[in-house]
Amino acid sequence: MTNGKGLWAFIGALVLLLLAVTWAWYQSSGKLQPAAIVGDVTISEAEYVSALKQKFGKQVLDDLVNREVVFQEAKRLGISADPKQIEQELAQIRDSYGSQTDSEFEQALQKQAGTTVDALKQEITYQILLQTLATRDIAISDDEVLKVYESRAERYSRPKQVRLRQIAVASQKEAEQVLAELRQGANFQTLAKERSIDSRTAAIGGDLGWLSVRDHQLPDEAWNAIEKLKAKDNSEPVKVDDNYVIYHLEQSREATQRSFEEVKEELRREIAFAQVESLDTVLARLRESVGVQLFGQMPH
Repeated sequence: MTNGKGLWAFIGALVLLLLAVTWAWYQSSGKLQPAAIVGDVTISEAEYVSALKQKFGKQVLDDLVNREVVFQEAKRLGISADPKQIEQELAQIRDSYGSQTDSEFEQALQKQAGTTVDALKQEITYQILLQTLATRDIAISDDEVLKVYESRAERYSRPKQVRLRQIAVASQKEAEQVLAELRQGANFQTLAKERSIDSRTAAIGGDLGWLSVRDHQLPDEAWNAIEKLKAKDNSEPVKVDDNYVIYHLEQSREATQRSFEEVKEELRREIAFAQVESLDTVLARLRESVGVQLFGQMPH
């Protein structure tokens, strides 16, 4: 379910929800505080919120209503999201951020998407429930699911991956000096910030993130050195183009293959979802089933 487009759609939905929270705060506050002061002109909080409502009002309200409709209908029908699937989806997003620890993932989400892990889990839950409700009357046989699984088995495999850092310098002599400092106990990340000439990674401690083994981002001579390393080891200097690079292996993940049994229900929903009429039609039907009343005029 999770992909690049899905992630950006999720972020967009969260932005809309944040706008809704701003309105709720405004409605409950008796104070008209300024939102900004430009020269001698004050832009009030009321003007700011009114502009948000004019621009995003209907979209935000529809989003809030749709979410509530999906959660209510799922509860009425006794449908819940499988915690394992939620964690699998979360893990895929976490991998896309290259986060090594829970703390790093939280920080990356906050910085890049302005959200939290809990909010992300809620969004994943909503998407799973919506998909389940949309496909509940569509029957897909095990044989059909198996054929699709076999045709795209590579999609459920993950090659061996490594989390790497690097220090790039201009000469072999300097590389040997850096390596000597590392052997004496110097911190790799600190040295990367101080000595590395690679502009992309120096400021972040030489972090290259997670790479699949033999990924084309690195040349074969680099991989030849990296594949000999154990976790927390540093490589000998490797000549890459005109520079000399020392690699540090943070950790590795062995190759995995998700079995048919592991992905069967997820894939069944995906196949069924491809046969569903538009989501607008599904949501309209759910809204009618639950019952929705809108009050006041909302701009388009």
